[in-house]
Amino acid sequence: MSDNRTRIWFSLFVLAVFCVGLAGGTIIGRRLGPPPLRDGGFGMAMRGGGPGPGPGGPSPGMLIERLDRELQLTPEQRTKIEEIFKARRPRLEAVQDEMVKRAQQEQHDFQEEIRKILTPEQQQRFERWLQEAPRGRGRGRGFSPMGPR
Repeated sequence: MSDNRTRIWFSLFVLAVFCVGLAGGTIIGRRLGPPPLRDGGFGMAMRGGGPGPGPGGPSPGMLIERLDRELQLTPEQRTKIEEIFKARRPRLEAVQDEMVKRAQQEQHDFQEEIRKILTPEQQQRFERWLQEAPRGRGRGRGFSPMGPR
C-alpha cells in the first residue's frame, strides 16, 4: 500500500512539473514568436534548425519584421524597437537561466526527499533508475539525475 501511495505521489509530482514547464514554455514562446525562416535548400524556407528555437530563441529580426507588418512602423519606431530588443534580451535570458536553475534545484530537492525514505537497497535501485532515464528532450521518467550544467 505504501509503495502504491509513493508511486501515486511521485506520478502527481511529475505531472505537476510537466504542467508548469509546459505553461512556462507556452507563455515564453508566445511572447517571443516563431523562429526565423531560413533557406532549407532548393529554395524552400524552413523554420529553425530542428525541433524549436535554438539556445537564444528566435531572432529579434523576425519579431521586428512581424511587428512592422502588423503595426506599419515608421523607420524611427523600428529603430527604437530594435534598440529595445537589444537592451532587453540579456535580461530575458537571465530570467530564463534563473528559471532553469530553480527548476533543477526543485528537482534535486525532490530526489533527495525520496532518497531519505528509501532503504539502502531501494536507494541503489533508485539511482540506477535515474541513470537509465532518457536524457535531453522529453525525459521519459520526468526527471534525470542532477548535475552541473
